[in-house]
Amino acid sequence: MLDDQPVRLKTRGKPIVNLPYTQECNDVAMMLIQHHVAAEYRNRAIDQFEQIYRTPSGSARVMALVVHPYIMGAPHRLRYFREALEHVRKRSDVLFWTGERIHDWYIAATA
Repeated sequence: MLDDQPVRLKTRGKPIVNLPYTQECNDVAMMLIQHHVAAEYRNRAIDQFEQIYRTPSGSARVMALVVHPYIMGAPHRLRYFREALEHVRKRSDVLFWTGERIHDWYIAATA
């Protein structure tokens, strides 16, 4: 929840890499705590993506979509998650990476 870019954090031991994580596009918060309708997840995800995509930065940005199969994978919600992903996939210059892939890229880029 620090930013939309990875960042290296100092600790008493070895440094750790913090990967972007969001509460704004988090199905636990939105569906189970705030009790939004499922379409709200899609709407927020698309709005967040468009803002990050259009913000000139000169560097890569990470957009985390926090989902759990038992929440957004439920039949009455899955459509909205799929629609959000379809919207993002329309951009040919957007990558879909796991946290591990983001971590490895960041370590290599900042070494």
